[in-house]
Amino acid sequence: MFFRRKPRGASGTTDQITPTPRAHPHADELRRTLRLVLLDSLASETMGTLTSGVFLAGFAVALDASNLMIGVLAAIPFLVQFLQLPAVLLVERLRRRRTLGVVSSLIARIFILAVAATPLLPHGSSIVAVAVLVAINQGFSAVGGCAWNSWMRDVIPERIYGRFFSWRNFATTALSMLLSLGAGVLIAAWKHRYPSSDAYAYSALFVFGGLFGLLGVYILARTPEPPMAPPDEKFRPFRLLAEPFHDGNFRRLIGFLAMWNFAVNLASPFLTVYMLRTLGLPMSRVVLFNVISQLSNLAFLNIWGRLGDRYGSRSVLQVTAPLFLACLLVWSVSGQPWLGEMLLPLLVLLHVLMGVATAGVALATATIAMKLSPIGRATSYLAANSVVTAASASLASLAGGACADFFAARELSLSITWKGPGTEVGFEALTFHSWTFFFALASALGLIALRLLRAVKERGEVRETISVQQLIAETRRSVHSLSSVAGLHKLSRFPFARLRHRPTLTGETPPPT
Repeated sequence: MFFRRKPRGASGTTDQITPTPRAHPHADELRRTLRLVLLDSLASETMGTLTSGVFLAGFAVALDASNLMIGVLAAIPFLVQFLQLPAVLLVERLRRRRTLGVVSSLIARIFILAVAATPLLPHGSSIVAVAVLVAINQGFSAVGGCAWNSWMRDVIPERIYGRFFSWRNFATTALSMLLSLGAGVLIAAWKHRYPSSDAYAYSALFVFGGLFGLLGVYILARTPEPPMAPPDEKFRPFRLLAEPFHDGNFRRLIGFLAMWNFAVNLASPFLTVYMLRTLGLPMSRVVLFNVISQLSNLAFLNIWGRLGDRYGSRSVLQVTAPLFLACLLVWSVSGQPWLGEMLLPLLVLLHVLMGVATAGVALATATIAMKLSPIGRATSYLAANSVVTAASASLASLAGGACADFFAARELSLSITWKGPGTEVGFEALTFHSWTFFFALASALGLIALRLLRAVKERGEVRETISVQQLIAETRRSVHSLSSVAGLHKLSRFPFARLRHRPTLTGETPPPT
């Protein structure tokens, strides 16, 4: 963890958090700030888990939305990122990031509560109302997110980016996993009791998520904000917005992330729809698969965080991105009839591996953008990155939704036939249909993105690459730190005990235990 506890003394008192002897003079203030950031993240994650992703897709299916509308819902969070451009100007003009972030988030989360009432509207207009309300919510969230990104760039020391954000992602993913399980049980029980009104179960999730979103706004309002660095010259909005694109290295990073987001969002938003509609799986099983993915995500977040701090975020991407693309390629053959009873084990394996890969990709793409943004001028850099990558992601989601019906009526198959004297045996070895076209295409586009990554240079990057042995060592070390079970403890000590000690928040190395 990031905090040391005072050891038990003769008086029997314990568990008082105290700074270490060599702690930074402002360590207490930093710890308090990091706690508030983490608590806000947990409240926001509660809202996000219950009102987006698999549950938003399930809500759309319950409202009988078309494939195009599902694509629109997937594209909205990316389309509204264009609002970060005027948000950059607001941040630089007002120079009060906390005020802007709190007000924007408050308005956004009020509209999340309004989504809960949409099933009361006439059939056909309810899904349109959901799209409008989600768009308003995401629009204000984009403005608040622009302020938040710049704010966090100055609040969190760069030396602990990997460790802090991996721990933050660990906590939010664990919470999301538990919430997904509970929400999945609620929806299954509701559908069993009220099979004709399952949309109201999702309404309950939106109410609960919206209330926790408002709690996150309160926590955010208490989080300290360091003053922004004074501008070097007179405020020039167009020059400010153009500055990131004049930075060659950052421009190459944006190019990679734009292509990567297009590839990923051509397929990822529709995995839930594919399992519900094409494979015919119940929502409870889809939620269970999602939890399995989150468990593997949790197991590797700390690993990727340490490896990112040691070798650089680009090195982590070079390991995790190909793994993610390989999983997408396997998704394209998941609907083959010859799989039979192997389908469910294959889906479990895919979700495990995608959880591992997503943990590294999400962490590395976030930290590398922050690292390449100059201190004090990060607002325009991070906003430019968000806008360009969001534009490519929204185009991919819209293309997927718009072309889904076209591909649904088409099929590409490869048959294998064996002929002999008096016998003839044949079967379809490979079939692409509906969403599986997108999964295969996304894998191909992702390979192009990886070629663009090679041109990006990261400050402080180590030329040495992450080896399989190092990955296994970090895995066993994490097992040791997360478990006190004797067998797992011994497994973590052999044969890679040299990597046992972890740096603390302030960069110190704790004594052996």
